[in-house]
Amino acid sequence: MDSLGILVTKHTQEQSYFTDIAIAGKKDNITIYLFLPNDVDLLTKTTKGRKFCHTTNIWVEDTFPIPPYIYDRCFYESKVAYLKCFPYVSLLKSQSDIHFLGHGLPNKWIIYNELLDDEIIKAHLPKTEVLESSNQILTLLANQTSILLKPSSGSQGKGIFILSNNQDGFTLLAKRESKPFYKTLTKKQIQHLVYKIRSHQYLIQPLLTLTDQEQRPFDLRVFLQKDKNGEWIEVGRGIRKGKLGDYTSNLGSGGQVATFESWYNSLTNEYQDAFQFSLHKILLRIPRLLESKGYQLFELGLDFGIDKNGRLWLLEANSKPGRKVIMSLYPHKKAFLAKAPIKYSLLLEKRKRLGHEL
Repeated sequence: MDSLGILVTKHTQEQSYFTDIAIAGKKDNITIYLFLPNDVDLLTKTTKGRKFCHTTNIWVEDTFPIPPYIYDRCFYESKVAYLKCFPYVSLLKSQSDIHFLGHGLPNKWIIYNELLDDEIIKAHLPKTEVLESSNQILTLLANQTSILLKPSSGSQGKGIFILSNNQDGFTLLAKRESKPFYKTLTKKQIQHLVYKIRSHQYLIQPLLTLTDQEQRPFDLRVFLQKDKNGEWIEVGRGIRKGKLGDYTSNLGSGGQVATFESWYNSLTNEYQDAFQFSLHKILLRIPRLLESKGYQLFELGLDFGIDKNGRLWLLEANSKPGRKVIMSLYPHKKAFLAKAPIKYSLLLEKRKRLGHEL
């Protein structure tokens, strides 16, 4: 193995991280390439892209053979971007001589149903159903004060909103340009809202109270990755805090990062013990269960909510996790994170030489 490809939707994304990987690759004589899915030519097995030049420490444009191992860091900002790029990604994945470090996960609804098969994990999953009609929403709101709706394929908290039942009717809490706003709705307006969003699959969950002592929304991000032996390890964990009055803690919406210890130390000893027991019990069960279902993974970002009773809820499993939380809290792990894709690629190459199935 003499090269590793990083598949991107923009050459300018995650530049610092990819440059770190390129520098780390030099030690093992591995050249790192960046390329877009739609620049690939499968007839000639080549692609246009960028190659890191160690002499000048910059990325330079080049045409090169498609690398045998690919690290998929494609993020699709819209359905148009997805439809433009994903067919090429699928074609690459179908090539017997090309191996992806991880094949990624399907939408949230599919993953939810996969995770339900494990009784221990199931206890930490918010009850979830697919949005099918406005009557479904009205029935739910007749029995509970608020519900949360989110796109099955969404990310970074985009498209999430809350519907509540109150004395004056129904209230919508949503975001416009990352800022929360309220709007009173009638039954007819709820019907219209459902009609508008049903072109995308939406999920409905009960609204959990996931706020800290300052009444700010927060969650716990745990970053898992495979090591050089292919074993799952925890790289780090951190707290993401949203703004006061917001209902998501995503960093893209103005959230902040805090150390896990700053939150954990605020708990009583009883709550600390219960939390550690719950988290330890399910943390590595999640990737192992997903892999047993046939999903090939290299890394995973797990987002957990903790309610007022100290109960742990799995909110999301992300196979292309960002690194803002980890890098801001664990800057000393910068080199470790850069080497990880290379070490795992070398492990896959070793397994291939030994005739093992990848």
